[in-house]
Order: sequence, then C-alpha cells, then structure tokens
Amino acid sequence: MGRMIDLTGPIYNGVWDYNCIDMGGAILPPIQVESIATIPVNGYDAHAYRLTSLSGTYLETAAHLVPGGLTVDQVPVENFMRPARVMHLPHAGPRAWISARDLEPCDPRLQAEEALLIDTGWGVRWDQPGYVTESPHFDRSALDWLLAQPFSILGLDTPCADQNGEVLTPLFSRGMLMVAPVINLGSIQSQRGTLMAFPLRIQGVCATPCRAVFIEGD
Repeated sequence: MGRMIDLTGPIYNGVWDYNCIDMGGAILPPIQVESIATIPVNGYDAHAYRLTSLSGTYLETAAHLVPGGLTVDQVPVENFMRPARVMHLPHAGPRAWISARDLEPCDPRLQAEEALLIDTGWGVRWDQPGYVTESPHFDRSALDWLLAQPFSILGLDTPCADQNGEVLTPLFSRGMLMVAPVINLGSIQSQRGTLMAFPLRIQGVCATPCRAVFIEGD
C-alpha cells in the first residue's frame, strides 16, 4: 500500500462555517463539541456534537441541489472509494476565478469513473480568516471543461466552488459526488492513487462530514 494522506480538515469549536455568506436565509448552527462525561467523574469518556451536513470536510450528493437526487444513504458504499487523479494548479489567490485555461495544462487524462482532486492551494488556509469569504471560484469555462471529464467524484480544496450553484448543479445533475473542502492536496507526490471518502450513514440527507484519505500509487 502506498503512502496515505489525510485530506480531512479538523473539526473543533470555533472552526469556520458558512454563516458568513448568504445561505438563502438558512442559518447553520455553529459546530459544537462538548464533553458530557469524563473518566474521573463518570468512569468513561463521552462527547456531544452539533454538526450540520456542511460541517468540516463533507461528502455531498446530488440531493444538495437537484430535486429527487440520491441521498447519502442511497449511494452504494463502493462508490465512496475510487481510483483518483490529482491536478495541481498554480495557487489561486483570494477571490480568484479559475478558468478552463487554468485547468487544461494540468489535464490528468481521467478514465471513466475515476475521482478528480483539484489542488488550488487554498487548503492551507483552513483555519485562517477569510477562508470562506475569500475562496477561489470556478467560472463558466471551467464548468464546461469539468462537464467533459468522466469523473465520478470531484474533490476540491475550496469551500465555495461557485456562486449560487451555477457550476455544481450541472455536475450534480449527472450524478457526481463531491468531497469538499479538503486539505493536504499539496503534499500528494503521485498524480495517481485511490480516494476513500466515507460519510456517516444518515438517512435522507444530502451530505455528512466524512473522513477523506488519499493513497498514493496505482
């Protein structure tokens, strides 16, 4: 087995959330991790969590934006593990627009049903101010390029791939899964490997936090 790289951003009290941008009137409660039992007092350790479908690094299905799309529990479990290829783009600055011109030189020559991981360099900002509000976006030309690729999972290190679902909705409509936002893509040394991203098995939801891992090698 090749080297394993953890792509999962840490979850903790005070970590970023999406309430700093327009969520269509919805308010996502902030992440909370609370100790509810300790070994000295109770004889065992336990915590209570408050998370949303868009907390930390999450796996998302078409149901996020497409009416009638599959929910997490309806996706076959084997779909969460795929051969994967990595694109290392020139690092994008705050509010940068990523276009097909940026993607084309890094074309990894995907095979059908592989996962595509796009490294923009933004993952290093996980715990920095502006992580969400300053995130790079993909423009319409990038969407056209992505629609021509045969991937089954799209992995991104940006928390906001587009504005108002303009890029993601057409991709979800064709049945893709998305893993985002991820970290540590820049530490991957091999262009090819295996992506594993297993969500919690919660019925009827479009996304859950997941543990995403990349294994280098064919």
